[in-house]
Amino acid sequence: MEYFKRYHREPRTEAERENLYGRIRTIAYWLDSFATVGGLNVGLEAIIGLIPVIGDFLGLFASLYQIYLCFLFGIPVNLMLRMLANVLIDFVVGLVPWIGDILDFFYKSNQYNLTILSNWLVENRLVDVHKYNWEHPLSNGMEPQGRNRSRSSRAHAAGVGMGSSRGF
Repeated sequence: MEYFKRYHREPRTEAERENLYGRIRTIAYWLDSFATVGGLNVGLEAIIGLIPVIGDFLGLFASLYQIYLCFLFGIPVNLMLRMLANVLIDFVVGLVPWIGDILDFFYKSNQYNLTILSNWLVENRLVDVHKYNWEHPLSNGMEPQGRNRSRSSRAHAAGVGMGSSRGF
């Protein structure tokens, strides 16, 4: 019971918020991209999803736990609904034999939800997400990327807007 009193409440301090964000980030990492196989990030959810029906339900429960932890931050209802939609799409697609198992390797709902949470935390200045990610790299050194990356980070990665080396 002490575990629930300590870890399942709204974070009160910056350290508690960082710890909670770290747990959510770790869950997303393990469920969606802990290993690289042939250049493709593979997570536990895709692997256990190969077990018909039971594996999909286990992945659903793990994803719902991640959403519950996001709820502890007090994020708005519309973002919670987007997170639930991501998880339900992943679950329903995963139920389709063969095709769903293949698509499970490509649709990273937990990483998408992590991106939604990270953007909200940055906007509300609750956790310095970029500093945290820099100080606490994942085991493969890569931060999971969702589909909602900001435009400026994509431009930065492409070298757009970085200035010209020709002196124009």
